[in-house]
Amino acid sequence: MNNFQLFLEIARHLNKINITPILYGSLGLSIAIRTPLTINDVDILVPDEFIKEKWPELMEEVTSLDFELKDEKEHEFIRGAETIAFASYKTLEDVSFTTNDLQKTEEENVSFYTLSPEQCLAVYQYCLKDSYRQDTKKKTDSEKIILIENYLKKNNN
Repeated sequence: MNNFQLFLEIARHLNKINITPILYGSLGLSIAIRTPLTINDVDILVPDEFIKEKWPELMEEVTSLDFELKDEKEHEFIRGAETIAFASYKTLEDVSFTTNDLQKTEEENVSFYTLSPEQCLAVYQYCLKDSYRQDTKKKTDSEKIILIENYLKKNNN
């Protein structure tokens, strides 16, 4: 199963429990700039309460799809070679975005939000300021920023 189909599978189940997820991370960027990227996991943002008090409900929904919890601290699940990870919508608040700023998309009867290339750029620029990402992902984040900037130059003329 390709990563986007995996996202749609998860999002379809999240819609059933009234979550409209945000497609995030490398897969979200790949879709936004229409460029294939190496994708190690599928990153999904959900409302804050599903990372906190409603975490058991989210966990139950995800494990019903044969995923196993890999890392509770990182909200990461695995199923064979597939890895998905959840974070809170609040992740975007650090970059001054809310779901109202995002594009709501409907595909294969699944509702989800996507980021524009400009929003992806703001996210990756913000990530470069994070000390954890500085240590672990500075090179890939910088490469993604260049990809986005090149995409924007080519497509905004």
